[in-house]
Amino acid sequence: MGSPPTTATGSVLPEYKYTTPKHNWWMMGLARLAAPLGLGLITHVDRVELGRDDREILRGLREQRVILAPNHPSFEPAVMMHLSTLLLTEFNYLVAREWFDFPLQRFICRRIGAFTVRRGMRDAASGNATVELLTSGRRWLVIFPEGENYYFNDLVLPFLPGAARFGYQAQQSLLDNGSGESVHIVPLAVRYHFRGNVDHLIRRSLSRLEDRLSLDGAGSLLERVRRLTQQVLEINERLYGLMPDEGAELDGRIARLRESVLSDIERRLAIGELDPELPLRNRLRKLFVAVSRLRSSAGSEYESQLLERRAISLKEELQRVLEFVAIQGRYLDDDPSAERCLDLLCRFEREVLGQMRFYGPRTARLGVGRPLNLRESISDWQRSGEAQVEDSTRWVENEVRSRLEQLCRDYRTEVGQ
Repeated sequence: MGSPPTTATGSVLPEYKYTTPKHNWWMMGLARLAAPLGLGLITHVDRVELGRDDREILRGLREQRVILAPNHPSFEPAVMMHLSTLLLTEFNYLVAREWFDFPLQRFICRRIGAFTVRRGMRDAASGNATVELLTSGRRWLVIFPEGENYYFNDLVLPFLPGAARFGYQAQQSLLDNGSGESVHIVPLAVRYHFRGNVDHLIRRSLSRLEDRLSLDGAGSLLERVRRLTQQVLEINERLYGLMPDEGAELDGRIARLRESVLSDIERRLAIGELDPELPLRNRLRKLFVAVSRLRSSAGSEYESQLLERRAISLKEELQRVLEFVAIQGRYLDDDPSAERCLDLLCRFEREVLGQMRFYGPRTARLGVGRPLNLRESISDWQRSGEAQVEDSTRWVENEVRSRLEQLCRDYRTEVGQ
């Protein structure tokens, strides 16, 4: 066997081992205090609000077995912690294995109810524990079906099927044990919005970016944001050897760039070209898994260090696909709000200036979709298995998207000139 995987600095990463959640009242109390403070200091989100009707939907499920399925553009784990405080309850959280790579982070996460899953791989221990938690009904379970965060708050990326798959397995287990209880998946939209005019923040960000990219500041704020978007796209096209076609639709150019980035990563991983017709979520997941496995192929500590550096570089490229190349060209045209302007500008500041900034003050507004009772479709799952899992996954995804779109209409900030 080779040496254990290490970080780029040479410290040893632990081999994967499923770790159970271990609730600790003191740690939970500290987390509930820290979550709103962290949101305010890091992301300038100083309020988390849940409407009366939405609150009643959740209260009506208080004694039920529930999977909460929120969108996940940025810091939603802290928002979910805040939600548990609003509801006077505690949640379990299914998180990526990487969250448990480091001892202090692992210590904290376990004690606030988190446990791990190996994304894109078979993980019987985690799967069995998830089903057991759901069937026991002790706490609600939070699963983020998008899998990765991407920092565009008004987008919903295609959902992965884990929430529905675990939910149906738990529902079957309840039936096998003679229980008439149901497992519910609750679609949950998180939308961030400002509470006043933020034109000065848009101007400040634009000035920094225009100065770095040698662009003039002529035109309205929206015109300047669009010009900046075109410039960043052109630079990335040239980076990957693509001739910018200014007459082409923005979505087509982004799709071409995305394909070039993914093909380049596939070549560097030497895994063969993936089917371009494969859904983007599946293609990205296969590549993220391949990157995470790089470290396990090392034959020495030195090789582990080299592979870790390579993995970091490749993961950054994949994250760029999520955060920039996977955006929709019509993102701003569909709704030229201050929220979407600053979504783009925050991402460009990370891309161009190397630092992600968040602006505020903001409110995290929660919207609850129609709960999906899996007991009502368990016979379909028994008959068709994964096909029913996919159908339910798409239903939950569409509910989250619909609820998010409604929040975007109800809570938005206009952009001035």
